[in-house]
Amino acid sequence: MVWGDAMKRLVIISLVGLFGVLVLAGLLFVLFISDNPASISAAPTDSLPQVVAIVNGEAITRDMVEAEVKVSRFNVIEPLPPLTGDDLVRAQEEAVNQLITRHLILQAASRQNFVLDEAFVQDRVDLLFGTYGDEALNQALQQGGVTRADLSWWIREIFTVEEFTSGVIMAAAPPENRQQVYNDWLNDQRAAADINTYLHGEVQSLLALVGEPAPEFTLTSLSGQPVSLADYNGKVILVNFWATWCPSCVTEMPDYEQIYQQFGRAEGDFMVLGINFQEGRQHVQQYAGGLGLTFPVLLDRDGNVTNRQYQVTGMPASIIVDRQGVIFYRHLGPMSGETLLTKLAELGL
Repeated sequence: MVWGDAMKRLVIISLVGLFGVLVLAGLLFVLFISDNPASISAAPTDSLPQVVAIVNGEAITRDMVEAEVKVSRFNVIEPLPPLTGDDLVRAQEEAVNQLITRHLILQAASRQNFVLDEAFVQDRVDLLFGTYGDEALNQALQQGGVTRADLSWWIREIFTVEEFTSGVIMAAAPPENRQQVYNDWLNDQRAAADINTYLHGEVQSLLALVGEPAPEFTLTSLSGQPVSLADYNGKVILVNFWATWCPSCVTEMPDYEQIYQQFGRAEGDFMVLGINFQEGRQHVQQYAGGLGLTFPVLLDRDGNVTNRQYQVTGMPASIIVDRQGVIFYRHLGPMSGETLLTKLAELGL
């Protein structure tokens, strides 16, 4: 789910500290109060335009992307080296995707006048970072090129998103349905939104939207063979984005394998393509073998297909492509076998 990816960031932040196991709810941090995201200490990356995306009329700026990249890697105990080259580009693209999703949720919260009390935010700060002391915190901030204002902006947004989604969007749902309620709600928000990105200097509508042609790609399979989306023209295709560090990714895949066996295989009218995000072949092969997967598992080693072409904002994510190569359904978060079967039935399977 989108929050699984976000909370993974928090684990990096407080990895050796007090709160190293918050994995499934939202990125965190801050100390001083600031209503506006401040620019980070280091100079912004020249390759990014000043405005990198607009979400329903609200701008996501270069400074916000740079702050997101640095704060999401901030670690008081073991500072991480700065990113450079392709690693930095991938991190910036991922940051834009995270910020777009956050903007959608924050805009919905604002429409309902949902605002966190500053005392609530400060309590979370004290809980997470109170034991480090000012000296260690200030030194880590300086090393990471992060300001306290950046941290304040970040933690306020993250906790607002977490509290709004859990306390408002999912509040009335029974525990077993909360995740599905959240996924459906976020999918609806994204589908209805007016979103443009400008990462590469020109206006770009988001790719991989429902009703649009699915972006073409060619990736390497676990057997070393190139596999393209176009190889399965005329079939209904489930494109599933996953990673071995994502628990819900691994738990949903046996359902997809079972449905693939029922409708797919070489002679069938249905194909599953499991796209792994930036992990090594041997490691992925062990997981795929352990799960008994027989559908193609492809390696997105540089993250281009996941981050740039399909702009996935969290793991897992699923795209269903119809027989004409058009995106029929887009699902953020874990998708049940029941949901997949329902969608396939709508496509005549």
